[in-house]
Amino acid sequence: MIVYDARQWTLLMILRVHGSVFPKGLCWALPNAFIAALLHWMLRRYTPDADGDGVPDAIQNMTGVDVIWSGYTFVLGFLVVFRNNQAYSRFWEGATLISQVRGEWFNAVSSLFAFTSRKPEKAEEVYAFRQLLIRLASMMYCAALQQTVGMSLFCIRQNTLSEEGIAPGHLEFLEAANDQCEVLLQWVQQLIIESHDAGVVDVPPPILSRAFQELSRGIVTLNNARKIKDIPFPFPYAQMLVCMLVVHWLVTPMLASLVIESWWWAAVMSFLVTGSFWTLMHIAMEIDQPFGADANDLPIKAMMKDYNRSLLSLLNSATQKSPSFALQKMTPAFVQSKDANLTFSIRKRLIRSSSEEDSEFHVRESERLRNSEAFTRFHTDSGSGTPRERTFSERMNAHEAQAPQGADATEGQDPSDSKLAVAEESFSAQKPAESILSRGFIEMI
Repeated sequence: MIVYDARQWTLLMILRVHGSVFPKGLCWALPNAFIAALLHWMLRRYTPDADGDGVPDAIQNMTGVDVIWSGYTFVLGFLVVFRNNQAYSRFWEGATLISQVRGEWFNAVSSLFAFTSRKPEKAEEVYAFRQLLIRLASMMYCAALQQTVGMSLFCIRQNTLSEEGIAPGHLEFLEAANDQCEVLLQWVQQLIIESHDAGVVDVPPPILSRAFQELSRGIVTLNNARKIKDIPFPFPYAQMLVCMLVVHWLVTPMLASLVIESWWWAAVMSFLVTGSFWTLMHIAMEIDQPFGADANDLPIKAMMKDYNRSLLSLLNSATQKSPSFALQKMTPAFVQSKDANLTFSIRKRLIRSSSEEDSEFHVRESERLRNSEAFTRFHTDSGSGTPRERTFSERMNAHEAQAPQGADATEGQDPSDSKLAVAEESFSAQKPAESILSRGFIEMI
């Protein structure tokens, strides 16, 4: 597959030959342009002109043909677009399905690694189980890719993990099997059952069934991907489309030489129209089969190597153990520092509310809070005989009683300043319970 930066649309992309369909389109467009120029010269030089108006009789007899030809070109364009849409859908469906196979099977292997026993006496058996599991998983994914490609691009023994330790008889049987992927899938499932019976896989059966479900979904998805290789684009569509393109290639230079006065423009227009149709056709043929060794096919070998790296990462000791984490405990000093920041936020909010409407809003909210019991202190010491600390409403009333009234009041004083002072007194408390109350007061404001 050609990897490029899709964000940069430069002229260098046009000049790139590897993976391009322009050379194939030029093979059809250049001869067509030459034929159009040649026909244009022959019609003007050797065609008789009976009425002597300077226009050959062949051109006069072709009047109205261009209108009918435009309808033919429209139908052809519709079929070419339909063919490209189907090829594009097949390409992305193939890429999606083969990626889903990788995800399902890797998740199954990862789950089985987590399901293994943690008992010390089972350590050696667990190690052997994990080693065999990743080798069978690698061989199974490699066989799946080989089936979707449909050709021997690589051998299983060359692109999988080391087969050391696997019985040679089983490997010979695998080489002669009709469907290697199905055989490997059965080996993996049998390995899981045997390991569960031996206590190596130590999880309840309902949880273990998750691995079987992921393995089954992977093989079903693989068969959906294989249908793209096995079932081509319907033959009647392909036959009709190629036939119409050939007719279009033959007729276009004739009409261009008759309709267009200049031989130069006749050649140019024939080149552009014919080249565009055949280039689009070759794009559809290029991406119709996403599995292969062409430049625009999926990177099968790179996908296999990436899957092997993911499997090997499961054997790392750091992957097999969850990271440790130290939780920071919340002390009263830590909570009070957070309350101080919240109090500062309240002050800024009240300062910004300088309009008369906002001031009235804060007065109403203060009245509502003063009449509620949401801020009553929870900590009392009735056993020692100490008096109960005053509630928020009592402190609010006491503060308003001490404030100057009438003419003694400070001119221009914000009516919310007194509420702010009481709020700050409440938020400067020294007990965790008051910190909880402060958060409630913040949310209500």
